[in-house]
Amino acid sequence: MARAMADLGIEVLAGHAEDLSETWLLENQGSIDVLHLHWPHFMYNAPDLAGRVSRCANLISYLARARSLGYKVVWTMHNLYPHESPSPDLDRLARLAITRLTTAIIVHCQYARELLRQHFFRDEGVFIVPHGHFIDPYPNTLTRSESRKQLGLAENKFVYLFFGNVRPNKGLETLLQAFANILDDDVILLCAAKVYSDYGVSLVERAVKFDSRIVVHASQFFANEEFQLYFNAADVVVLPFLDILTSGSAITALSFGRPTIVPAIGCLTELIDDNLGEIYDPKQSGALEQAMRAVRQRDLEACRVAINHRLKSLSWDSIARMTLQVYRY
Repeated sequence: MARAMADLGIEVLAGHAEDLSETWLLENQGSIDVLHLHWPHFMYNAPDLAGRVSRCANLISYLARARSLGYKVVWTMHNLYPHESPSPDLDRLARLAITRLTTAIIVHCQYARELLRQHFFRDEGVFIVPHGHFIDPYPNTLTRSESRKQLGLAENKFVYLFFGNVRPNKGLETLLQAFANILDDDVILLCAAKVYSDYGVSLVERAVKFDSRIVVHASQFFANEEFQLYFNAADVVVLPFLDILTSGSAITALSFGRPTIVPAIGCLTELIDDNLGEIYDPKQSGALEQAMRAVRQRDLEACRVAINHRLKSLSWDSIARMTLQVYRY
């Protein structure tokens, strides 16, 4: 994003929560035009409630001061609320305040725009800008065979991949149950699981014992160079979210050219259509299992051609131009 903005003459500087202060705002008045927020809850996160309230009050105060000094404030609403937050009421107050203080707001789909209107009562100065692809940041030189050889996966197996954080909203438990109902011997569920909580550790331990066809690689962090190992080894990616708005994992899967199975929730149906994978109704019993079976009947090469076409609409050059229009609003 920063590189694409630079081509338009816009310099992007990384901001840090600890730097935002009255002094910083005065020192940078006139040299910085826009304060762009992405994940505001990190700016008031603290170990205890009193600390979170204090930091949240400071954040709102500084944003109000920024507006009075002539700064523009833009917020990209990546999600409606933080997942697993210890202070949901504070999150709501913070987002109501931020919504009123921003010059403009970016959302990634029409569905998110409607959520913004319903929950935070903002309808003007709202721009739909898609989330860009991840083709550039992740190396992609390994072939399918090379990836499978490194992971010890047979060439003749059909591999479903789950990649991402192990949180309750990610739906891994649902996926394990759906996979258990698929009795085919030639399938593997490959889980590249980001684990950093007791819940994640427990679920991964269960998955390992659950079915011999499940292969788990668990870590707190996967380096950029490792992504290709898992995505290129997979035939399809399965993202059985229970609650999501925007999914970086879905965009990553498309960026590696992998057909993707997703539920019909959040922005996912505006990102992925039937040409790119399988979309299922999470409220319908057995729907995920049916989607996992149906994808095996698909022409996956045709899906990959459609994915490449879709990725062209997610180029950072076009997103940078759209973002510049937001900054000028």
